[in-house]
Amino acid sequence: MFGDPPTQADIVIIGNGALGLFLAVELADRGADSIVVVGPGHRDGGASQAAGAMLGCFAETTGESLRTSAARCRFGLGVAAHDLWPSVLPKLQEYAPDGLPLRTASETHVVLNSVGGQLDNANLTAMFHALDMYGRPWREVDPGDIPGFNPRTDTRALRAILLPEEGAVDARGVLAACEAQARAAGVGFVDDAVRSLSSDANSVIGVELADGHVIETGCAVIAAGAHSESLVRTVLPDLDLMPVFPGFGFAMVARRGGGSAFDSVVRTPNRGFACGLHVVPQAGGREYYGATNRLVDGVGGATWMADARFLTQYVMQQLDEGAGAHRIERWMAGNRPVTLDGFPLIGWLPLSGLYLMTGTYRDGFHCAPLLAGHVANELQGRPGVIDPMFRPTRHPIATRTVEGSVEEYVEHSLAAWFETGAEAAPQMTTSQIADHYRVLGQRVYEDLGTDYGLGPDLLWYAQQSLLGGRRLARYLRRLHPARSVAAAGAR
Repeated sequence: MFGDPPTQADIVIIGNGALGLFLAVELADRGADSIVVVGPGHRDGGASQAAGAMLGCFAETTGESLRTSAARCRFGLGVAAHDLWPSVLPKLQEYAPDGLPLRTASETHVVLNSVGGQLDNANLTAMFHALDMYGRPWREVDPGDIPGFNPRTDTRALRAILLPEEGAVDARGVLAACEAQARAAGVGFVDDAVRSLSSDANSVIGVELADGHVIETGCAVIAAGAHSESLVRTVLPDLDLMPVFPGFGFAMVARRGGGSAFDSVVRTPNRGFACGLHVVPQAGGREYYGATNRLVDGVGGATWMADARFLTQYVMQQLDEGAGAHRIERWMAGNRPVTLDGFPLIGWLPLSGLYLMTGTYRDGFHCAPLLAGHVANELQGRPGVIDPMFRPTRHPIATRTVEGSVEEYVEHSLAAWFETGAEAAPQMTTSQIADHYRVLGQRVYEDLGTDYGLGPDLLWYAQQSLLGGRRLARYLRRLHPARSVAAAGAR
C-alpha cells in the first residue's frame, strides 16, 4: 500500500519506472535520507511496465551504432550497462514477488529470415562487427535447432546467430522487486501523478501532485519518460529544450497452447523503424511478443487495430506457426521517450536542484542500473560516469546528412514494405518502390526547411503527422543547425 503523501522530502524522484526505481535504490544504498518516488502505481502508458526487457545491446546493433563518435559513446553505455546486470540481479532476486525468477532467458538468437529487406543484412553485418570489436562471443547455428522456433516455410530463417551472453528479465517482476528493495531501504512512495513543479527565482522548491498536495523539496529528479518535457515546462517554460516525442510500442503476453516453448530470446535484426520482431520467454509457460514502434503526437494507452493484426500475424508467420492456439492473457502498451536526435537528455537543468533523466528511447530499462549510478554521483556532487555531451540543454547532436537520412528512411520503408507483404504492380521493381519513398523523404525536408539530418523514425513521423511535422519545423527553424554540436557526433 502507498502511504499518505509527505509534506517534504530531501529528494523527490518523479517517475516510478526503471530509471526512477533504480535511482531510488542507488541513493538509499548510499545512505541518502528522505527519498520519495512519485508515480501512479499502475504505471499505465509507461515504457518500463510494457518492456520486453531484453538485456542485450549487440542484438540491437545497426549500421548507425558505431558510425559516429556520439553513437559509439551511446553504444558504450549499453555495453557497460550489460556488464552490470549480472551483479544487479542477485540482489533484486531477494525481493522478487513470490520468488519469481527474474531472469527469463540467458541467450538470444538473432534470425535473418526471408521477409525482410537489405536492411536486415546490413544490420546483421554491423552486429558481427560490434561483437568482434568488443570481443564478445557469438556463433552461427542451425535455425532448426532453436527450441520453440517454428516459422512458416515461406518466412523461414536463412541464418541464425547465437549470442550466449544476451538474455532477458521479467520487466514487471524487476519493477516489483526494485520497488520492494527501495521500500525496505526506507524510500517513500506516492501513488499519484505530478501536475507541476514550483520554484522561487533560482531554485526548485516543490512538487504539486494531481490532487493538489504539495511536497516541498530542494531537489527534484524528473524521470517521467515521455511526460518529462511537459513537467520541465511547468517551471522553465522558455527553456530551449530539445523536443521529446512519445514512441508508442505495443506487445502481448500469451500462454502457450501447445508445441515446444522458447527458452531463449528469438528476434530479427532492427528493421521497419522498430527493434525487430521478438519473443521473450516468461515464467509459467507464457511468452512475450513485441515488435511495434511509432512516434505519436501525445502519450496514449490504446493501440491501433493494424498494430494488433501486425503483431499477431507475424508471430504466427515468422516465429511459431502454431501460435494461433496460444491464449493472449495481456495486452501492453508503453510510450518511450524519444528525443529529436535520438540521444538521451541527462543532467542538471538551469533551475537549481532540478535534474532531468529522459530520452533513453528503447535503452531505458537496460541502462537503468548504469544511469542510476551516474545520476546519484551528480546529485551528491561527485563526477558522473557518462559523457556530458548528453546534457539536457544541448543542441541536437548531428550524426547524419540529409541525403543519408533519406536513404536510411528508404531502407526502413522497404523493410516494412516486404515484411507486411505490400503489393505493387507486377512489373514494378524494388528500385522504383525505393524511388517512391525517396521522393517522400525529400519532400519532408523541403517542408521542414532544415539541413539537420533526422533519424528514420523521426522522418517517418514528420511525413505521417501534420502536427508532428509542424512541431519539428518550428524547433529546427529556430535552432539554426549550424550552431548544433555537429563536431561531437560527426567526426
